[in-house]
Amino acid sequence: MIQFAYPLALLALLAVPVILALYLLQPRRRRVVLSTTSLWRAALRESERAVGLRRLLRNLSLLLLLASALALGLGAAGPERLASTSEGADTVLLIDVSASMKTRSGIGTTRFDQALVEAAGIVDGLPRGGRMLVMTSGRKPVLRTGFESNPDALRRALAQLRPGDEAGRPREALALALALLQNREHGRIYFLTDGAFDGDAHPDSPQIEYRIVGNRARNVAITRFDFRQELARDDHFQVLLTVRNFTDAPVAVPASVTLGDRVLFRRSLELAALGEQTLVVPFPGRAIGPAVARIDVDDDLAADNQAFAAVNPPDSLRVLLFTRGNFYLESALEALPGLELVKRDWSPGEDVARLALLHDVVVFDGVAAPKLPRGRFLLVNTVAPGLPFSDAGRVERPGILGPGQSALMRDVDLTAVRIGEARRVVVDRPVPGLQRLFRSRETDLALALLDDGLKLVYLGFDLARSNFPLQAAFPLFVSQSLEWLRPRGEDRLSAHIAAGSTHAIHVLAAGTPVVVHMPSGNSETLVAKDGPLQFDRTADAGIYRYTVGDAERYFAVTLTDARESDVNSRWRSRGQHVTAPPASDGVKAFVPLWPLLLALALALLTVEWCVWTGSRSGA
Repeated sequence: MIQFAYPLALLALLAVPVILALYLLQPRRRRVVLSTTSLWRAALRESERAVGLRRLLRNLSLLLLLASALALGLGAAGPERLASTSEGADTVLLIDVSASMKTRSGIGTTRFDQALVEAAGIVDGLPRGGRMLVMTSGRKPVLRTGFESNPDALRRALAQLRPGDEAGRPREALALALALLQNREHGRIYFLTDGAFDGDAHPDSPQIEYRIVGNRARNVAITRFDFRQELARDDHFQVLLTVRNFTDAPVAVPASVTLGDRVLFRRSLELAALGEQTLVVPFPGRAIGPAVARIDVDDDLAADNQAFAAVNPPDSLRVLLFTRGNFYLESALEALPGLELVKRDWSPGEDVARLALLHDVVVFDGVAAPKLPRGRFLLVNTVAPGLPFSDAGRVERPGILGPGQSALMRDVDLTAVRIGEARRVVVDRPVPGLQRLFRSRETDLALALLDDGLKLVYLGFDLARSNFPLQAAFPLFVSQSLEWLRPRGEDRLSAHIAAGSTHAIHVLAAGTPVVVHMPSGNSETLVAKDGPLQFDRTADAGIYRYTVGDAERYFAVTLTDARESDVNSRWRSRGQHVTAPPASDGVKAFVPLWPLLLALALALLTVEWCVWTGSRSGA
């Protein structure tokens, strides 16, 4: 393949007809009448012996001039030839490991098997001096090697690859591959994929060369699976299941859901061509443990024929209390069921952001609260800086006007509450998430705030200087405040994440060991440092079990992605190479040809000068 860098320079080839025209227009011999021819006959006989040579030399000079003009004209256009190069060009070998690559393609093979065969051929064609990097594209790109010139190291990396249950994100992987080849003119990216992603999910670049593997396939998939609790009924739940048919023919699909050892339901679903059906099935009793949804269908991708969820028993509410001592508040907190209370003295050097990650709620009682980070906080008789309201003095014996409209004040009777002294607060800036719980004529006495990751309840007086702790409303107010700050229903929902995502495991103290048991049967022990443990080895769908001390918990990893389950190629070429040259040709690059043409033109001009000189001396 030859291309021209400066095609307009081909106009220089007009010099060829100009030279030919000048040759044809050169002066001819004139006829002259003489008195005698005796002297000319002798000269004519001498010259006739060399007339053939002179004619040949004269025509050869013209041909050399024309060839020189042709070579210079072509050279000025900057011709380039696509050819194999043995220079140190870098190649990125990007392999799709998303769930759709598990799709059956032929007898006993998958699309991923075909991709590995293609990859091996590309590695075999690595030229001497060339380097190659292997990376994979799943939910996130992963570098499997550095730039290697050793083909054996690349083959070992390929042998360790396998597809996961992740939904693919090729744009991020291709963007990283292009960044790795930045400022490398001859760099090449080979992307081995089945093309089962949206057409706008990849960047345009002439450096990307696609190898599309796999044929059209049939697939029926579970695209959603979840549990939810019925409103105001702690012992009644609902299971949600969505099944979608990606084929162009109707199909009957048996479906079932189990929770632990309990079968919740079995149904036969009638799905139209390219149709879907959603089931919402209520059931009574405890919803605790691992759950699995299955469809019994013979299609080309088995990975999305089952989905997973896990419902754990409610965790203890972890509350950290900073106080100088408050019998009433401590007694109310300790009396609440399922609450784990830690009391500490406040020190200005405390890392509040880390403490907010380790605890569900942090309480500041009568101590100078610092600027608050994201988290859940209960402020009693203190105001933190940076809030939309600020401390503006004191109010003696404020009278409560009544509760506000917030759900936090449901059934909280403040009729008999008397307050000796309260803080006067002023709202400095209006915030949509700021709500009034109860107030007096002079000031707000209790507020709730929800603002950019910060969740806070403020109680603006010293409990010891009021009879509020002696009223039945006080433990109800504390309980409902904690429930609003950290709803218990959050940990009763199914704990599941998309394959390839990171799952946060909360532990109370740094140094706590956590053992994670994976669906493959392998286990991994992690040690908590600051904040929750981040577990990211989740490429495989299934139930993950982990233990923290004597407590055992579950979380589920699942595919349930409709775009990934649509396994037929949706990729469309936008100018990129789809069928690459044979891998044995090595790395391809455009080689400039103008130096060769320039050298040829100089050589032709040198020969022409020698011919012209010879013809002059012969004449």
